[in-house]
Amino acid sequence: MIDSKKTFEKILQNLRFKKVLKYLKGDVLDFGGNNGELSAYVKGSYTLVNYDHSPMYHKKFDTIVLLAVVEHIEVPEVHEIFKKFKNALQPDGCIFLTTPTPASKNILEMLAWLHILDKQNIEEHKHYWNKEELAFLAQDAGFEMVEYKKFQFGFNQYAIMKHQ
Repeated sequence: MIDSKKTFEKILQNLRFKKVLKYLKGDVLDFGGNNGELSAYVKGSYTLVNYDHSPMYHKKFDTIVLLAVVEHIEVPEVHEIFKKFKNALQPDGCIFLTTPTPASKNILEMLAWLHILDKQNIEEHKHYWNKEELAFLAQDAGFEMVEYKKFQFGFNQYAIMKHQ
């Protein structure tokens, strides 16, 4: 029997991977990358960080990736993490993040209720970020949001940040 939750979540993960592929340059830090599924697409070194952040303090990265991660972390903690990224990112590197838009909240909750998405995963969402909040996050940590786009019918978004 096919587990629809896992199947649909894998499809969404692959859609996020397609968005980030052209930005995966050099040594990559995958922040919150679960089991390291993104590693198959990285040509440089790959560092996975989930709950233990210490590996990101030992080297500089060309790309920092956060795919569907920041919505699971309290807003003040996200700001602190991004300030730490300032030292972990090479001067010419970039941060690439995806997160659901506020418009997706009710849809995601309905899909979880219908058992199409993992209910616990959706219930763990702490905050649905908007464009202005992402721009402020970047600025607060010393970055500039150089690109922003919505995708998946406006229910998801990505932002690219670079050193100011």
